[in-house]
Amino acid sequence: MKKLILSFIVLFAAVSGVFAQDSENASQVLLPLDVYVGDHAEIRYTFRSAIDFFSGEKDLEKKDLLNPFIGLEDKFTVVKAELYRNEMEYTVRFVIIPWKVGNISFPSFDLNRALGLVKDEQNAENSADGQTVSEPEFFVALYPVQIKSIVEKTNNHQMMPPVPPIIIPGTTYVIFLIALGAIIFLILFFRFLLKFQTIKQKWLNYLRRMAFKRNAEDALKKIRKLCRNTKASDIEFCSTLQNITRNYLEFRFDYKFTAVSSSGIRQAFEKICLGDIPSGIAYSVEDLAAMFVRTDYIRYAHDSIDSQLYPPVEHQAALVKTERKSLSDMVIKAIDCFENNDMQEEE
Repeated sequence: MKKLILSFIVLFAAVSGVFAQDSENASQVLLPLDVYVGDHAEIRYTFRSAIDFFSGEKDLEKKDLLNPFIGLEDKFTVVKAELYRNEMEYTVRFVIIPWKVGNISFPSFDLNRALGLVKDEQNAENSADGQTVSEPEFFVALYPVQIKSIVEKTNNHQMMPPVPPIIIPGTTYVIFLIALGAIIFLILFFRFLLKFQTIKQKWLNYLRRMAFKRNAEDALKKIRKLCRNTKASDIEFCSTLQNITRNYLEFRFDYKFTAVSSSGIRQAFEKICLGDIPSGIAYSVEDLAAMFVRTDYIRYAHDSIDSQLYPPVEHQAALVKTERKSLSDMVIKAIDCFENNDMQEEE
């Protein structure tokens, strides 16, 4: 009789060790109370136990759990699985999304295995003594959860018609004021753009006039320096005067005057002025054309048969006493004329 009683006590202790889930004061809370298909539901299962599920990690208060409900994804999805500790009180927390209406029954699971403390049986054998080493099992059985249907709650089995956005009272006036402000802003903005373009164009014209002014001043300075150089021969004087004039004209009118022959000077101005040379610069253009013809004759007719004709004053390939000044004055007056007259291509 004593042996029978002793055997019963040992068997009871063994069963109590295996099913340690017979914990003290276990409780379960579902948040929210009414859970519908597709909602996020939180299950908190709280119990007390002397077992240290945190393996001596005193400062640790939370551990993630492995999903113990693999294979039940058609019924619900586990979003989070955690274990919290507060001294000897533990809380298993699951966040799930249910997919079916009705009761969800959760199979019991080993908490140690969900914590990763229990390995597979194949890896649990101790190779040293051939004996199997395993952590004590602690089973947790969650209470079933009722999943409700929104159709049953509303008693409406048809699709609801689309509802327009709800407008807060006074919103219409705010929208009207915003639209009006936007229109006024756009009008002012485009007016500013137009004004900005006008200002920008005036600024570009100013910069252009300043560049023309510097170009003219540079040409005049070079011509005066050339006139003071008495050591230059007539041929050198004529070549330099032509180069100065061509460079000035090329920058001033944006036309390739350095590639224009002396006889084509007038035709080049006609192209620039679109066929009609303004009367304000017509005389200056004629003076420049005459200057180029005369200086070309000095440059290329030296020792030619034409230079030997009579009277020598008209045919000799040399400049007369005051001709250098007169040729320079022709160019200077033409530059002053171009800079002081508003031309169509300059606008």
